[in-house]
Amino acid sequence: MSSPTPHPSGSTGPSLSDGLYPSKEVLELAFKAVRKAVVPQIPDVILALRKELNRPEPDLKAAADLIAQDLALSGQVLKTVNSPLFGARAKISSVHQAVAMMGVRRVAALASADAIERALRHSQGGAARVVWESIMEQAHAAVAVARQTGCIDPEEAYLFGLMHDVGSLIFAEQLKDYATVWILHAASPSALLEHERKALGVDHTTVGFLLAGTWQLPGYTTLAIYHHHDPQAVKLVDARVRTLIAIAKFAYYLRALPQGNQDAPEMLGYLDDARQELEFNDETLNALSEEAMRGSWSQGTGDG
Repeated sequence: MSSPTPHPSGSTGPSLSDGLYPSKEVLELAFKAVRKAVVPQIPDVILALRKELNRPEPDLKAAADLIAQDLALSGQVLKTVNSPLFGARAKISSVHQAVAMMGVRRVAALASADAIERALRHSQGGAARVVWESIMEQAHAAVAVARQTGCIDPEEAYLFGLMHDVGSLIFAEQLKDYATVWILHAASPSALLEHERKALGVDHTTVGFLLAGTWQLPGYTTLAIYHHHDPQAVKLVDARVRTLIAIAKFAYYLRALPQGNQDAPEMLGYLDDARQELEFNDETLNALSEEAMRGSWSQGTGDG
C-alpha cells in the first residue's frame, strides 16, 4: 500500500481528500488486525435493539422489553442513568420508565454504551489497561461537554466517547510498547496515527469504523469514528457527524489541561475546531476547564 499523504496539520490519518469512507485496501488491513485480536461479543439484545431502532417508527415498549430481558444490562442502565454522571432529575426505577422519560433512542444509546463497556472492560489487562482507562476518561469528558453545551444527548456522547478510540485497544494487544506510545503522543494524535500505519499499515480510526459497523452502531457514528482525527472534518456535510467529532476534540483538549499539554499545536487546533462547531462561549470553556483540572473524569474509570 502506498504511503498516506500528510495533511496540512501533519496528520496522516483519514481525510476527506482521500474519500468519505475507508478504501477496500485499508479495510482489508483493518480486518487482518481485528482477526488477530480477541474481540468481545456484543450481546444479541443490543443487536436486536439496534434493529428495532432502524424501523421507521420504533416501538417504545418493544425496545424496553428487549433491554429488560438482560438483567445485568438493565441493572447497569439504571445504575448509569441515575448516576451523578448523567444527573437524572428524579430517580428512574425501571427500564420502561427510563424509555418513557428519556425516549427510546437515548436509552438505546445508553444500553449500547453499557453493553460495550462491560464487554471491553472485562477483556482488558496489561498494556491495554492504560488505553482503556484513557478511553473511559474520554467518555466521561464527552458527557460533560454534551451537558454543558447542550449540543447532543449525553447518552450519545457517552457511546461515542467509548467507541471512537476502541481500535487502539486492538493495537495494544498487537504492538509492543503501544501503551507507552499512546501516552507519549497524547497531545499529538497525528504522531500516533503515523506510528500505527508504519507498524500495521492501518490506524485505529479505521479499525474503530470496522468494529462500530460490526456492532451495528448508527452510520453517522461509524463515520465520525473514522474521521475524528481528520483536520478537515469541519467540512463534513452531516451535522451529526461534525458534532460528535467536535465533542471528541473538545474532550481531548480538556484532558490535555492537567498534563499541561493544552498548548500543543494539535490540541489548540482541536479547540478551534470544537469552538467553530459547538459555538460555546468562554464561560462554558472555563467551567469545563475547571472540571478537567479537578480530575473529575479520571476517578472511577477503572472497573466502573
